[in-house]
Amino acid sequence: MPQTTNHDSAFWRRHANRYDRVARLLNGNFDKMATRVAELVDGSGRALEIAAGTGLVTQLMAGVVGELVATDASEDMLQILRGRMADLGASNVQVRTADALALDFEDGEFDAVVAANVLHLLGDPGACLSEMRRVLRPNGLLCVPTFCHGDTWTAHFVSRVLRLGGFRVVTRFSGEGLDNLVEGAGFSSERRERFAGVLPLCLVAGRKVPV
Repeated sequence: MPQTTNHDSAFWRRHANRYDRVARLLNGNFDKMATRVAELVDGSGRALEIAAGTGLVTQLMAGVVGELVATDASEDMLQILRGRMADLGASNVQVRTADALALDFEDGEFDAVVAANVLHLLGDPGACLSEMRRVLRPNGLLCVPTFCHGDTWTAHFVSRVLRLGGFRVVTRFSGEGLDNLVEGAGFSSERRERFAGVLPLCLVAGRKVPV
């Protein structure tokens, strides 16, 4: 969950305990997507996860990278994440608070950066991609699986219903739109995969390239 407004913080505080169930209802292939992310980052020495939430992706990444820094802006999410990592005995995972738009890390600090289901919530997703690019080493891996609220008519409809319930979606991405955003932010586009669901998940992964 990105650090945005007090309204958003209150929303995630209310819904943290039901996030896992809702994510899987909105896309029955959510766990398949998380597995694919783990496959992509497998072997990375030091990895960063932005908007880790309750740790549905984190728990799979933890076993395949040397060191993982899992971050979120919601303390309620992080409490669940810490418990999940403790249950796994994942001593290589550091859990901490972070703002997706102002990362408190050095330039080139990470071999891989993952940001699942956050870009559509941001007023300036390009700024978040810029920060992720900054903290990646040259040729480092970026992976941004994202709920694409604009990919189908069904997704459009469900997105508007969710908004009535207080869930604020800023950008209703299509898969192509997400791909174009990532390429325009200074990354190659090496993998694009779509996971069908009520809300499709589109995974875009690429490498940091010189600009």
